[in-house]
Amino acid sequence: MAIDIEATAKYPLASDDWIKTVGIGGVLTLFSFLLVPVLFVYGYLVRVLRAGMRDSPEPPTFDDWGSLLREGVVAFVVIFVYQLIPLIVFAVTVGGSLAAVATGSRTGASLGLVGLLGGVTVSSLLALVFGYFGLVGLANFAHEGTLGSAFDVAVIRDVALSREYAIPWLYGVGFVFVAGVLTSVLNVVPIVGAIIGVFVIFYAQICAFKLWGMGFSAATDVGSTPGTGTTVTA
Repeated sequence: MAIDIEATAKYPLASDDWIKTVGIGGVLTLFSFLLVPVLFVYGYLVRVLRAGMRDSPEPPTFDDWGSLLREGVVAFVVIFVYQLIPLIVFAVTVGGSLAAVATGSRTGASLGLVGLLGGVTVSSLLALVFGYFGLVGLANFAHEGTLGSAFDVAVIRDVALSREYAIPWLYGVGFVFVAGVLTSVLNVVPIVGAIIGVFVIFYAQICAFKLWGMGFSAATDVGSTPGTGTTVTA
């Protein structure tokens, strides 16, 4: 699948309402610590995945808020389930390391430090791997519209291990990475830079999720008949 980096970077601008869309997404992301706003962001990104599968020339808009919330809740559940193992590994290794440090002995402190570094490293790698497969599950949910489809082992395995999906995934990660670097630079300006950075990250997410949707479509050949995803069922 040929990837046009310039066209992808301009994708969020293709809609006449792009300022409104990026503005709403950025504001919701700013208040994501309240949980509910981030559910709407998740719901929107599910729509972007679906738009990528259809190779839609314009990004979706923030409308039908009830549907956005429902799909956002499902997306949150899917992401949480896929990250359970990394979270458990992190909790066990870090908890054990802190307990070792708390013994007050030099040996305990040394073992605790090694365990802490090892636990963070292993859990981070697991989070990356499970996040990769979890994104495929989220894409399948966007296509099928059912919670169970997010855990369809056969589909997830075939897509995740396919070149057609892996390459767009890497490009999408690249967009997010670049946005992260720009955000770090913007953080030099206190408060204002951090706020602008949130909007930059959301913009990059639109680009990335479009690519990931296209990759899923290329790997499964569902581009011509993607599911509507408007009805969330088990």
